[in-house]
Amino acid sequence: MARRRERRRGAVVRPVGETIFFDGGAHYGDLLANLLLGFTLLWLPLTLAAVFRAFYLRYRFTNLRVTVISGLTGQDRSDFSYNVIKDVQVVPRFIGEWGDVIITLKDGTKVDLRSVPKFREIAKYCLSMAEKPVVLKESGAKGF
Repeated sequence: MARRRERRRGAVVRPVGETIFFDGGAHYGDLLANLLLGFTLLWLPLTLAAVFRAFYLRYRFTNLRVTVISGLTGQDRSDFSYNVIKDVQVVPRFIGEWGDVIITLKDGTKVDLRSVPKFREIAKYCLSMAEKPVVLKESGAKGF
């Protein structure tokens, strides 16, 4: 069955049947916690990284692919299909409110998605779309 594609001027060409599971940026709690701790000089680099994530990083999970959009202009974009996913791991942060999702691709590349809200649901969705058994590998909290 051939997929129809829609074209709009200036828009990204997507198959008509593509549905979005999650589209958003880093968890707001990550930014808030790092801003509060940013008053110490030692924590300042981590605060700057959290601000960058909050304003210039977007994650999109659809029924066809995973997209990571980053950069000052949003032009840095990485797309990969679910059929190239080998493994998905999660690392909870700040009492499990948000977390990191580490996706290992079949070629050995590791894609690290930081401060993802609803990270457990998203990881389970990735595994189910990759047609893998839904068994999450969750490591303990390794930081803030």
